Amino acid sequence: MKYIIIGIVIVVIIFILYNLVGNKKKNDIVTQHSTSIETNDIPTSGILTEINSEEYNRFILTKNTTENYLLEGIKEFGELSGNTEYEIYNYSIAQYGDWKIIKLEESVSFYDYHNIVGWLTGYNENTETPELSIGFAKNKTDSLDDYLFFLDPENEFGDTQIGTFRSEKSFSIYLPDAYEKYGNLTVKNDIIVSMQENIQFISDNGLDIEKVLSLKYAEYKIKMSE
Repeated sequence: MKYIIIGIVIVVIIFILYNLVGNKKKNDIVTQHSTSIETNDIPTSGILTEINSEEYNRFILTKNTTENYLLEGIKEFGELSGNTEYEIYNYSIAQYGDWKIIKLEESVSFYDYHNIVGWLTGYNENTETPELSIGFAKNKTDSLDDYLFFLDPENEFGDTQIGTFRSEKSFSIYLPDAYEKYGNLTVKNDIIVSMQENIQFISDNGLDIEKVLSLKYAEYKIKMSE
């Protein structure tokens, strides 16, 4: 009888311990899940910075592609809206080694400029898709306001760009919402993109970014739907 009672006590103790451990694990999972949801619901804060296109000479730096690919890509982008109303814009292309540099006129909108940089990266397999597609906007009066940008390589949707000013302030651009006149470039502390390192990377790949303004450009007129 004595051993039976001891056995029952041991079983009860094991049952209680099992439930305690099980509940602890369950609570841990709930806590982790809740924390994950709360984190995802908190937007990353930043400082919206107005960009006046008229204050910049704007370029798209593309490597290992063809002039035909670039022109057809811009034309295709210009027809995306399907609107019958359109404007004609000047796009100029220059050659520098195995780089082709596109220069845009001032009247091309912030939205079109930044989206074209992403568009030319390509969305399907094409042997002429550029190895690199980088935006470089050179301020006409203050070099610290020069900025460089490209698609965020960690964004699987291809709808966000990251970049940096020459002053080393990093930013992001959510392309679908970039239609405001002065854009939606947002400086963020949790993004780190180095202008110096990227310029060095471009230089190592054969392009002196400081020479893009003085290159000889051929001009093309392309229709862009409004």
